Amino acid sequence: MTSTKLAPPAIADSVVATIGNTPIVRLSSAGSKAQVELLAKTEFSNPSGSIKDRVAQRILTGLEAAKRIKSTTTLVVPSSGNLVISLALLSPSHGQYKVIGLVPERTSQDRIQLLKSLGVEIVRTPIEAHADSAESQFSIAKKIATDLPDAILIDEFADAVNVQVHSQETAEEIFIQCEGRLDVLVVGVETGGTITGLAKTLKAKIPGLKVVGVEPEHSSIQDGVNRSSAWKIEDIGGNFTPSVLDKSLVDAWVKISDQESYSTARQIIREEGLFCGPSSGSVVAAAVRFAESLSKETTKPRILTILNDTGRNYASTLLSDDWLLEHDLMDETMARSVAYHRHEKYRAASVEELQLPAAVTIPPTATVGYALDLMMTREFSQLPVLNPTNRKLMGYISLTALTTLLEEGQAQESDLVSKWMYSFLKKDKSGGPRSKYETITPMTPLSDLSKFFEKHSFAVVTDDDRRWCLGVATKYDLMTFLNRRQTGGRSF
Repeated sequence: MTSTKLAPPAIADSVVATIGNTPIVRLSSAGSKAQVELLAKTEFSNPSGSIKDRVAQRILTGLEAAKRIKSTTTLVVPSSGNLVISLALLSPSHGQYKVIGLVPERTSQDRIQLLKSLGVEIVRTPIEAHADSAESQFSIAKKIATDLPDAILIDEFADAVNVQVHSQETAEEIFIQCEGRLDVLVVGVETGGTITGLAKTLKAKIPGLKVVGVEPEHSSIQDGVNRSSAWKIEDIGGNFTPSVLDKSLVDAWVKISDQESYSTARQIIREEGLFCGPSSGSVVAAAVRFAESLSKETTKPRILTILNDTGRNYASTLLSDDWLLEHDLMDETMARSVAYHRHEKYRAASVEELQLPAAVTIPPTATVGYALDLMMTREFSQLPVLNPTNRKLMGYISLTALTTLLEEGQAQESDLVSKWMYSFLKKDKSGGPRSKYETITPMTPLSDLSKFFEKHSFAVVTDDDRRWCLGVATKYDLMTFLNRRQTGGRSF
């Protein structure tokens, strides 16, 4: 199927000019399941990877117009993380001010590392602290802003700019993109600025539009009742009702569990090819659930979801199978799939069943030239290095590494292999590079070997005591075994 390509945008003078005008994409898989036309505005397409670029740019423009921001200014920002990232990223375009970010403990380590790389001073705050308590991010932020000279408190939960930018810009984009035809708008709620701004403009332009607010289970935004803050989803939810939120514009509320949020986000990434974050999973799951309540008289209702931020900021959480399993955040289908790929497809097979050829090894006293000739002749990428006296594994040499060293003039063909090998010894007296060793034996389950190959390109197979080198295994050997098993003995 051919697709119509839009004219590419003109060259931008700065990253600021690329904020907004994000695409709307039809969610074919999720939409067909819900029997609706399900759309997604991909706000993670903004420069920093989130919708907060819009708010940050509007805030900074206002501060500049009021002549309040300069190089000595410090912005103090209580946030779940995305607004802090946006403000820090846009700093070069607005005077290189400093940023202090007050972020809750649930904020992913990936976003913390990103904030650190942007030079943000980070203050972690307890997730259970209510907004009015002395330990909350808001109370601490106010104290910091009061004590620091030339500091400005940025409170998106109370700033009307948070509403205005979405009412004046984001809503207009949506109206044009959807050609004025929209039945339901589904938005995740944290500060309330996005849903209030969008609803204010779109409801005035599209009669009968239903607006649905989404928050995590245990969140208190809708009713303001103080509850436990024990949810893992980031960027939506809260333990109070923000002042910028106009609840009268919200027609319905849907609460989504952590498991629904994370498993749906992974489905969107896998099935739709949209690299969104966990809160987007919440919004799409809520849209599908809300679609079930719609009158059957409405033919193929059009529902728009706002995908708030990028999945790239959640490598250690959303994108980690281990983390999702540990916190019971996979749905049954996803958990079965992971279990199959990790264990069941190998059916308790071990390395022994790979039928590896006998290992070709080399002593540490061999020359680099001899090692290169041997590897190129036998088409090996690595060679185990064995002690010629006791035959114990010492390390390995790499074809790529040796070739690079020779090209750069650091190594000579007459050098001994021991000088350039990756050593498995506890103390490498030769001064060569050392590599952490993980024992792989013929009895090692193939499921463990598969996990090993997630970080390594090959495995040296030894006995339990590492006294004998028995073979070298690669991911290709594992793939060949699986294919041979599936095809009844035939290989690739």
